[in-house]
Amino acid sequence: MPLSAKGTTGGNAHIIMFLARNRDREIYQHTIEQKFCITRSTASRVLALMEKNGLIARESVAHDARCKRIVLTDKADAIVADLKANGERVERLLVDGFTQTEQDALHDYVERMRANIERAQHEFEHQTSSQTPSTAAPEYSEAEVINTKEENK
Repeated sequence: MPLSAKGTTGGNAHIIMFLARNRDREIYQHTIEQKFCITRSTASRVLALMEKNGLIARESVAHDARCKRIVLTDKADAIVADLKANGERVERLLVDGFTQTEQDALHDYVERMRANIERAQHEFEHQTSSQTPSTAAPEYSEAEVINTKEENK
């Protein structure tokens, strides 16, 4: 793991990379809640800690004073650069010995799989958003998710 990311938890790294990939969008706490399937209180706690650690900043938006857009800081940008470089290094190791044709084919397969995942995710979000509150899937706290994962090991 890159040195700049050593103090960053896996969850924080995922949020940082999500924010980095979506710089062209306005991302709010509720966006993080939906994307990572976490409760409002968990998102609030995680984002507050990330803000305290200088990884994100919350900026007011003109159209709604209650909304705070989440943006990366320079400190987080350094982590993004290191994580990307590390990812590229790992990718080079993974495809070592592959021909360029094989690498191109693999890249195509992975991109198609990613598109399938995104399509399925959008379909799921559409289905769950059309459900009434009484039939919607329950939200779980971070602790409940961790406990469930531990029980399934």
